[in-house]
Amino acid sequence: MDAHEQTVFESELAAAVMGKGEDFRLFWLDGPLDDATTKDALDRGYEYAGVLAVINGQCHAKCAERPGAVQTIVAAAVDFAQQVAEKLQPKGDEVKFLERLYRLPDTREN
Repeated sequence: MDAHEQTVFESELAAAVMGKGEDFRLFWLDGPLDDATTKDALDRGYEYAGVLAVINGQCHAKCAERPGAVQTIVAAAVDFAQQVAEKLQPKGDEVKFLERLYRLPDTREN
């Protein structure tokens, strides 16, 4: 297993980055890849730039060893962070449920 695979394996969230210069696409690695998006990236001449991941609540990056990979990863990092923040937002009734749960009286014996 190489360093890129290890990073993805250890992560809670991870995305592969393909791009050229500051133009990039993120490919989230939590499910199957979209063939049309992959083909579009290849048609644009994008190359693998590396992987961005969240491990134990911290962002990590592994860059491919090719010219321009670091530039592409840096450009993708802001978009990655914004999408991670969106993915971590509560969806549905979780917040309301937790608010109701917090208001319940504590019936434990002291």
